[in-house]
Amino acid sequence: MGELSKFFETPIELNPFVRIRGELPLGFVESTFNDMDLTPQTRDQYIRNVQRFVEWVEKEGWSQDVLMRYKNHLRNEGSLSTSSKNKYLTVGRVFCDRLNVLRMFPFDFESPKSFKTSRGHKNPPLTKDHIRKILDFVQDDSVMNTMVHLLYFQGLRGNEVRSIQVEHINVGNGSMMISGKGRDGDLQEIRLHPRTVEVLKTYLKETEISSGPLFQGRFPNQPISQTKFWTSLNKVFTSLGIESNPHSFRKSFVSSLIENPDLDLITISKFSRHKTINTLQVYYDRVSLEKSFPTVVESLEV
Repeated sequence: MGELSKFFETPIELNPFVRIRGELPLGFVESTFNDMDLTPQTRDQYIRNVQRFVEWVEKEGWSQDVLMRYKNHLRNEGSLSTSSKNKYLTVGRVFCDRLNVLRMFPFDFESPKSFKTSRGHKNPPLTKDHIRKILDFVQDDSVMNTMVHLLYFQGLRGNEVRSIQVEHINVGNGSMMISGKGRDGDLQEIRLHPRTVEVLKTYLKETEISSGPLFQGRFPNQPISQTKFWTSLNKVFTSLGIESNPHSFRKSFVSSLIENPDLDLITISKFSRHKTINTLQVYYDRVSLEKSFPTVVESLEV
């Protein structure tokens, strides 16, 4: 890695805010992530996403505040959502942290905070009436019925459903191993709702799938594509005249647990698999406001 310092001619004594020019060969960018403890999927994603930062910094130059300037650049990108801006900012931060470790510059890069995201939810949870209508609508479609059960009764995220492997399902003891969000490929065991168990038994018997992805894609041993997955579910919403999106199943799962007075947030987090209860606070606040609103209205009567 010592040879890499030749990409930049940086004197030992340097004003950290003077912009340094220098191109980074693609091979160096890739090797930077190859040396990190990442899953192949995360590494490939980082390499793709960091290209935006690399192209920008080659034009704008390096400096101690390069990440702060990059954040301002992303802030003005009106076509990007807040989550996308954070995604690109994060990979830029990871890349610069690695450059710090390699001592590529005679200073450490300043690390900005992430963009703030709204604590509320754009789409409200599906109501119990919505869930009943959806279950009735998909009951004769084995694939869609199984997907809906996994999304609502298990509260799984879309990518978690898509990544389920048949070998990781144990209908005998009512459990399943999933690759959860942010777990870098590590598997996590979850308990299956009795209704999910019965639906899975039927689905596995009808499809005769014994290994590989639970929901097959166009090619052997490939899971259903993200586009196909979301499109199929959105067609259900459209057919029923429900304005929502597939992630609302998970919101309904969490909200239903919070509305149960016998469950506390710590217990719920075990089933929802949130790393902290801070995220659950958003759901709790919404449920609390909904319950108290009639009282507020009554209090203002004249």
